[in-house]
Amino acid sequence: MSAPTMRAVELEAFGGAERPVPVRLARPEPAPDEVLVRVRACGVCGHDLLARRGRLGGSTPRVLGHEIAGEVAAVGADAGARRGSEPLRVGDRVVLGQRVTAGGGSRFRGERAPGGYAEFVAALPADVVRLPDALSFVDGALLPCGIGTGLHALRRLGGGVGETLLVVGAGGGVGIHAVALAHAAGLRVIAVTRAEGKRAALLAAGADSVVAAAADPLAEIRRLAPEGVPLAIDCAGPPTLELTLQALARGGRAALVGNVADAPLDGAALVGRAIVRELTLLGSPHATIDELALAARLVERGTVRPQVAATFPLEQAEQAHRMLEESAPADRVVLVVDPANASAGRPTQLLFVQCRCSVGRRGTGESGPRRRRRPTM
Repeated sequence: MSAPTMRAVELEAFGGAERPVPVRLARPEPAPDEVLVRVRACGVCGHDLLARRGRLGGSTPRVLGHEIAGEVAAVGADAGARRGSEPLRVGDRVVLGQRVTAGGGSRFRGERAPGGYAEFVAALPADVVRLPDALSFVDGALLPCGIGTGLHALRRLGGGVGETLLVVGAGGGVGIHAVALAHAAGLRVIAVTRAEGKRAALLAAGADSVVAAAADPLAEIRRLAPEGVPLAIDCAGPPTLELTLQALARGGRAALVGNVADAPLDGAALVGRAIVRELTLLGSPHATIDELALAARLVERGTVRPQVAATFPLEQAEQAHRMLEESAPADRVVLVVDPANASAGRPTQLLFVQCRCSVGRRGTGESGPRRRRRPTM
C-alpha cells in the first residue's frame, strides 16, 4: 500500500511569485509526542515574500507558511499531556505558534520546519493553542503573526493610558492590528504609511492621527507630537528606522518588528542619536504561546477584529503572493486549504470592502478627541 499523500504548495526554487507551485507530498506522520493538524487556513505575509526570494537563507524545496489554523486530525500516543491543561483530542480547533520548539531548540515554520501551505502539519502540543469556536479558521490564521506580533511588541514596550505610540509602516497586516491593539489599550496612536489610500482603514482601526504619503513625514509627526513620541513600533526596518529614531522623544523606546527591505543606513548617525537621546531599541519577534492564547481571547471578546483583504484557495498561492507585492493591502491575505470549512465560526471582516465604503467619511488626518480606555492587555 502506498503511503498517504497530501496537497501542498512547494517553493521549488528561490525567485518570483511563480516559484510556489502546487504539488502532492507525503503526508507527515506525527511522532509519539506530536499531534497531526489538518490545516484549514494559512496566512500569507511579507515574511513569506522574503523567504521566497531567498533573503532569509535556507534551502529549497520547502513548504512556506507560519500562520496556521486548523484542527487536530490525530494524536500521538504520548501527546496527551499539554502544558498542564486539558489534553488535545481529534477534532479540536487549534492555532500553531510560529516556531517549532522540539528538543529545546526553535525552528521557524516555513523555513527550517515544514510550513502551512499544505493540508497537514505535525506539531508539539506545547506549540498549539486552542481556537475559540466563535472564531473562523481564517481569523485564526491572523493570530500568530498579524495580531500576535503587535501584541508582543506592545507588551515589550509597556506604556500607560494616554501615552503616544507611533506605528511606522502601519499600512501592513502587522501595523494595522498593532494600531487596533494600541487603541484598545488606551494609547494615543499616530500611524505612518506611505499610501494615502490606507488612511481610512487606519482611522477605522483606531488611529488618532494618520501621516500618509507625506513629503516630510517627520515634520508632520513633530506637528502632532512636538516633544517627540515616547513609544514607537517600526514594522518596516531599514527603510524607516531613521524616521522612527528621529521621531522619538528623549528616553523614548522603540520596538523593531519588521525587516522588509534593504535600505542605506548611516549607522554612526543612528547610534549617535540613540546614545545622545538615551533611546531604547527593543528587538521584538513574535508572540509567545501564552500571548497567542491572549490574542485569541482578545479577538473572541471583540477587543480587536482580524482584518482580511482576500482569501485564496491553497493552489493559488502565486496569486496571493502577487497581490501582496503589487497592491500591498492594509491587512492580511489568507490561503484556505478547505474553502468549505475555513469560514466556520464568526464571519471574517473583509477590509477591502470596508475601506471603499468608508473613504470620504473620515478623510482627515485626525479623528478628534477620544475617551481613553483602560488597558485590556
